[in-house]
Amino acid sequence: MGLEVLIVEDQVLIAIHLQDLVEEAGHRVSEVAHDGPSAMAAAARQPPNIAIMDLRLAHGESGIDVAHQLYEEHGIRCLFISANIDDEVRKKVAGLRPLGFIGKPFLPAEVIAAVQASAIAVESNAC
Repeated sequence: MGLEVLIVEDQVLIAIHLQDLVEEAGHRVSEVAHDGPSAMAAAARQPPNIAIMDLRLAHGESGIDVAHQLYEEHGIRCLFISANIDDEVRKKVAGLRPLGFIGKPFLPAEVIAAVQASAIAVESNAC
């Protein structure tokens, strides 16, 4: 079974590239959101299985804050993507049961592998 994936990324070209990779891995992108409000609205319309979440969104918005909202309101776990993933970030998201972390710049194979691993994690928790 393929995942429904919400992509939350403010850089349009990166969002398009992520969408292509998710679909190449056999999953479906439910929506692409560029900020917190649009991510929350997308999750309310059609809750995805997971979200790929950029840590820094436009206008200084925190992807961590958006991830907290998605998890608390919809139980959606995130696969985090950022150029700056350090121990502090990992501590801030630990309670959200993160599905993984992808550094920017990324290789396509890294994204595909992380999404596939997320699918296994989500499916094993659904049982």
